[in-house]
Amino acid sequence: MLPQLEPRLWRGRSPGGWAALVVAFVVGVPVAFVLGIALLAAAVVCGVLALVVRLLGVVAAWAWYGVQRARRIPYPFGSPPPVRRRARRVALSGLYLSAMPRLTGGTARAAGVLLGPAALLASVLGLLWPRWRARPYLGVFTLPALLAKAVGLGRRRGLLRDGHDVVLTGYDAFLARVFPDLRDVLDWWDDPASPDEYRRTPGLPDVPAGLLGLDLGPVPDPLGMPGVAAGAMRRRAVHSVRELLLSQREIDDLCDPDLDDRPDVGVVRVLSRRDDTGARHWIVQFPSTKSWHPRAGAAPNDLTADLVIGAEREATITRAGLAAMRDAGIPAGEPVLLAGFSLGGMVAAQVAMRAHAAGFSVTHLLVAGTPLGRLPVPPGIRTLSIEHVLDLVPRIDGRENPVVVDGRDGAALLTVKAGPPLSTGFRLGALHQATAYADTAAAIEARPPSPEVAAYLAGIAPFLGTGQRVEDRAVVRAGGLPPRPAVPFYLHSTVEEGLTRGTLKQTLRRIPEVYAVDVYQSRGGLATTILWSADVLVRRLDPWLAEDRRATIYRGLLSLLGRRRAVGIHLRLQAKRTPGITWEATLQRLPDGRWRESIDVTVDDRASAADIGRLLPGGTAPVVVIHPAGAFEPVLDVTRV
Repeated sequence: MLPQLEPRLWRGRSPGGWAALVVAFVVGVPVAFVLGIALLAAAVVCGVLALVVRLLGVVAAWAWYGVQRARRIPYPFGSPPPVRRRARRVALSGLYLSAMPRLTGGTARAAGVLLGPAALLASVLGLLWPRWRARPYLGVFTLPALLAKAVGLGRRRGLLRDGHDVVLTGYDAFLARVFPDLRDVLDWWDDPASPDEYRRTPGLPDVPAGLLGLDLGPVPDPLGMPGVAAGAMRRRAVHSVRELLLSQREIDDLCDPDLDDRPDVGVVRVLSRRDDTGARHWIVQFPSTKSWHPRAGAAPNDLTADLVIGAEREATITRAGLAAMRDAGIPAGEPVLLAGFSLGGMVAAQVAMRAHAAGFSVTHLLVAGTPLGRLPVPPGIRTLSIEHVLDLVPRIDGRENPVVVDGRDGAALLTVKAGPPLSTGFRLGALHQATAYADTAAAIEARPPSPEVAAYLAGIAPFLGTGQRVEDRAVVRAGGLPPRPAVPFYLHSTVEEGLTRGTLKQTLRRIPEVYAVDVYQSRGGLATTILWSADVLVRRLDPWLAEDRRATIYRGLLSLLGRRRAVGIHLRLQAKRTPGITWEATLQRLPDGRWRESIDVTVDDRASAADIGRLLPGGTAPVVVIHPAGAFEPVLDVTRV
């Protein structure tokens, strides 16, 4: 039985009880009075401090407004006169956004000096206690040396352990082994002769009901599996820098451990193209950080790789990249373009430093959102680094990119800083997204900011022509390491998700002629508070191109979102009957209540000219339409029904 208090008969308060009660009153009342006075004084002090903070906020808002007024182009957005509370919040938000990148860079610069004594103390302790023994011992007053010390101490405790061998397989072979049902669906989707309706291939491995002793029903619908739509939309060609960064988003999505239960694996994409003269050009892309867990997992593109490369040590993902290049059969003498976003750019820089010794001829390097200042790029490699001025990540190494121009062979390190258009309700993290950098790359390509950038773009044109071949390779650390989540502990989302992604997915799958749907949050990288992205496989693309049909879909999806302010929806579609055409539409609510709809079409070598002419008579150029505030009304708030 559970313990309980035994029943007893109440016989009144004892003399000792009465004495205790009197003492409690005599002592407790004065103590409570003094404590109340102290709390009242603390409340007054807090009130005064709050008033001072508010006054400082008002002064800061007016000061920042004056700075913005003095600029020719206010950024990230024009601040109205801060006479009202909302206007002051806008001004203070702009001040915060401008100060954070500089604060990040300054902190990184000071980290080595400020934390150096602590690292030296750990070295001294290591003379007596081996668990604190980790190199370097003295050179810890620079950021790379400090990171090397942190990595060394982490290894003593089973954290940040890199240096594993690499297991390399084709991504398709990896899926066939790990997710045979998913591979079967993708084979059906890629086969133009396959029927419109998917039928599971007989003989696929299944759970034997007799061994389990369970009464099992039919096999679940494979088209409802997570990752089907995203896996089917893998890019077959890259014809611009913008598409190169959109391709980066795809390989990151293929190995995101928290995106639709994707496998814990790194993906390296290799593209090859043979020009009219018969010479081949190669593009190699590397994945960005997908896990922030301090323990190294199977996927080598994680926090461990970030810190190891920051400590100027060779990471497993770097060796994986070189192995993928050898496995692709890239011969010596054929030009190679290395590309990456965030960590992928750091890996690309490390591979570039080791490429010549490995027998590769790297001629160009293209990175976006990458802290490149402390990573030396070998001479003779033309480099373009794209940075958003409010992005924290390129500042995290505490050093600006050097300006390197070699007049003898034209080699240069070019850094282009830009700021994408933002609304007042955007997330700071929206600036560090591959798709946000893709929009910036499109602006750079449309109007190069300098002759040097124009020359660089002309130099990489042979890599981006037609007739490309794309191969993805899955890379993991050897040793049977377990998968790691994106973060080491559960973080409750601070974003109101409305009726959750599951309802959005179910609703989209119930639309006629929709096969499979993957829904995920905040992957578009746009300047919105909430952005829901959906990859959708459909039978025909025609209905989605009709404006009234899209308006109905937008209205229905908006009804499933619990928050109305600064909402964004991003749809990416491919159709079974028109392979090679990827249609994307983004609906974003602007600060003034209007809606911005942008439509983008990507065409690869599988698309037929007849399909393009029939579906897109106006061409495949991007289209932007501004809709009035009530264009998609009435929106039913189903979250309160």
